[in-house]
Amino acid sequence: MTQAGRTIVWLRGDLRIDDNPALAAATRRGGDGCVALFVATPELWDRMHWGAARRSMVIGGVAAMQSSLETLGVPLVTLEVGRDTAIAETIAAVAHALKASEVHANREFGVWEDERDERVAAALSTVGCELVRHEDQTILPVREIRSGSGTPYTVFTPFKKRWLATLAEVGIPELDTPKTVKTSARPPKDLPHAVSLDELVARHPAGHFTPGESEPLRRVDAFLAGPIERYHDDRDPPALDGTSTISPWLACGSISPRRLLHDLVARFGDDPGSWREGPATWLSELIWREFYRHAMDGIGRLSMDRPLHGWTDRVAWRDADADYTAWCEGRTGIAIVDAGMKQLAATGWMHNRVRMIVATFLSKHLLIDWRRGERFFMESLADADFPSNNGGWQWAASTGTDAAPYFRVFN
Repeated sequence: MTQAGRTIVWLRGDLRIDDNPALAAATRRGGDGCVALFVATPELWDRMHWGAARRSMVIGGVAAMQSSLETLGVPLVTLEVGRDTAIAETIAAVAHALKASEVHANREFGVWEDERDERVAAALSTVGCELVRHEDQTILPVREIRSGSGTPYTVFTPFKKRWLATLAEVGIPELDTPKTVKTSARPPKDLPHAVSLDELVARHPAGHFTPGESEPLRRVDAFLAGPIERYHDDRDPPALDGTSTISPWLACGSISPRRLLHDLVARFGDDPGSWREGPATWLSELIWREFYRHAMDGIGRLSMDRPLHGWTDRVAWRDADADYTAWCEGRTGIAIVDAGMKQLAATGWMHNRVRMIVATFLSKHLLIDWRRGERFFMESLADADFPSNNGGWQWAASTGTDAAPYFRVFN
């Protein structure tokens, strides 16, 4: 295939060098060099309810990539756009200034994300540039997985069966490694909306978790070296250190889900059906993440503050602000609930079993609308991830993908 001229890789939820399809393609295609672009969008982050913990993981993740990108011959440009409606025109202006012929980006999940990318593609076409999108956030192309009737799955178990069958059919997906770019592509300093990376980092200092690629790789190695063998038993008791704790990095793309599968295969073999219970259970949790993205992509209302099951819109949620505030602040008087909410406030993270407990407590004991809890989690979590957060809250509130309906209540 003929090389393009200069290329741009638009970094978003893929803040890593390792196994980054958009970065790999942009470095291969950039005959006249490649530039990495990150656009900070505070107005959009407000609308998505990203809190300080999530923003610090993103900005820190970008900063951690800079030297590795330079080693590849890919300079990093950081911009900040005040209005999210200006994203398309800004990227088009930068592409024009850089004389770029292609902008490569990894797809994100959600109706608004798709609409944004379509606006960017249209704006780029006016300056003779093409938006090239790649699949990145899932191990398998979950957009293509469908039930026998051709519709998205709404229950996990049949989706998992189809997912595993698809993996057996297509094989373990290869990792996508970027190449070193030999042609210099130094961008001009007067690009529109340019902001220094140092300024962004100063505004978003690191929180409880260290951003970047190194820390999640270390945690995965330590987890696979022993704790994963007991994962099926140790993952639920919150007092045990029985989980991988890599979700803050997975959420902002500092580690790839395909990398996780490759690490599993390297230790336990290429047939998941032969794995022991611990590794098999952890793989199942990765498939849950794929399932929530599959559902959000195929069922548009999940991106629009709507439940999966329309009849649940008729639930008479309590308008109980004092109870809601007590829940947020860990003052319910229920020890496990309060401990989880205090852990969240202190660290930006909460054990997964405790997330289920506090979510069912809010929605089924206090009878407060699950959407208030979903938003609070997005504002508080370092691993705030819209498809997984929405899917988890709707599962807990029995408005979503749970096969057991409203009668599931955690003890």
